Amino acid sequence: MAETPAPIWSKPGIKRDGTKFEGDNYVDGRWCRFQRGKPQKMGGYQQVTDTVPEVARGMHSFSKDDIQYLHVGHPDTIGQYQVSNGSLNLFNDRTPGGFATNVDNLWQFDIFADTAGSGNHLLIAHAAPNAALIDNSVTGLLYADTIDAGAALSHAPFNVAWSDQSGGIVVTQQYLFSFGSDGLIEYNGTVNDISAAPVAFNTGTQKIVKGFPLRGAGSGPAVLLWSLDSLIRGTFNPAGPSDFVFDTIARGISILSSQGIVEYDGIYYWPGNDRFLLFNGVVREMPNEMNENWFFNNLNFTARQKVFGFKIPRYGEIWWCYPRGSATECTHAIIYNVRKGFWYDTELPDSDDIDQGRTAGIFANVYQKPFMVDNFETANGRTLWQHETTKDKVRTSQISAIQSFFETHELSLLESGNSEKSLRVARIEPDFVQVGDMSLTVKGRVNTKAPQITETPVTFVAAAASGTEETIKLKTIQRLMSFRFESNTGGGDYEYGDTYAHIEPADGRVES
Repeated sequence: MAETPAPIWSKPGIKRDGTKFEGDNYVDGRWCRFQRGKPQKMGGYQQVTDTVPEVARGMHSFSKDDIQYLHVGHPDTIGQYQVSNGSLNLFNDRTPGGFATNVDNLWQFDIFADTAGSGNHLLIAHAAPNAALIDNSVTGLLYADTIDAGAALSHAPFNVAWSDQSGGIVVTQQYLFSFGSDGLIEYNGTVNDISAAPVAFNTGTQKIVKGFPLRGAGSGPAVLLWSLDSLIRGTFNPAGPSDFVFDTIARGISILSSQGIVEYDGIYYWPGNDRFLLFNGVVREMPNEMNENWFFNNLNFTARQKVFGFKIPRYGEIWWCYPRGSATECTHAIIYNVRKGFWYDTELPDSDDIDQGRTAGIFANVYQKPFMVDNFETANGRTLWQHETTKDKVRTSQISAIQSFFETHELSLLESGNSEKSLRVARIEPDFVQVGDMSLTVKGRVNTKAPQITETPVTFVAAAASGTEETIKLKTIQRLMSFRFESNTGGGDYEYGDTYAHIEPADGRVES
């Protein structure tokens, strides 16, 4: 029988849940995303500095005069990294005097804008020992100072009535909110003035762990507050006895990590304890039939507060980095593509040691690139990386290749009615936008219970020097067959196109 060309394709996203044979999505991948439904390699990352003194537990980004002011919180200190064009210009230690150090300190940051026009915007910072326990009740002070200054932060700008809080802080239109255990909320009683005496309100809920500003629907500022079991809204109420009133939008919800909420185009996304949720005016569950079990069944729940999220709008992605298995720091990321509604995942860089991956990250809006901090200690300290900058791992003059691969779902002749037949593949016509050599590995098995056989990888080049290099010649016969394409060379890059296999039926077996 003559060979027939057949496209090697799968549906976008990586399906981990269920059996390998049941779906039409890609079944495996690493450092691979999807555009136009096609796999492509993710961008690389380069070192900004390897002098980060401690594990990172919270980040904030602010841009001014072509300088990115990155504030990174640690258990014992807080540092300001002034970054320009991916390089460190200046470091300032901004640790408050008398700061209560704790190995479990977790930071939250926000900006209190200077409405007088002088540009002296304040960085508001708060830390409490929440990294180990999301329901921790031990409190911490609030600190502030000009965001682009280099001086130590201080509690002095606040009214003496501001109390310690165990949850965190958020700013919405010149109102600063702090919150914590037992649903306690405080905000400045005079707009645009954190030296004013705060107004206290108790929602009667469990601990509030995170807040975001919210559109006030024309009535003024508003705020969203996540407690451990509720979503609370605070709305401006100038005619009332206090400036804000609070109501509960949803009860019986959950939040996995106070660092896990990501705002994307006015909608808030977060993982709960056992499902993914969003708020777009009402709370909704996010459908995930691709890797929800993969995530929740393998998450180290005891390290839940280490989970952190950020967005990469260039690719329509939300990343949630999480500790997998017995890891206590983030080693993997689960990724939701907001534009297309599908899911995929990746192992994080430098995660060969289970606690080395990444500990904090943030997307820098002005420059389109995220920053992340790792947990690998060099002779100088840990490393601050800028991602999506290159195709390699660049540490000063050391350039290392980044492994990226994807694997298709299993192809067979079962749906065509040839249940006894195997597939014979004689030739592959690779269609890639490709830089550097790549490899193809064919995997197969005779039925869904049989062990998988992995054949020897075959290399194919980016630019064929002769006709013999234009296609990939194979002698492969398998009843169920999948294809893994990999890039693992310096400067390597790829975008998948319409690749075809020349196939024909062959004699087959249904048992090993």
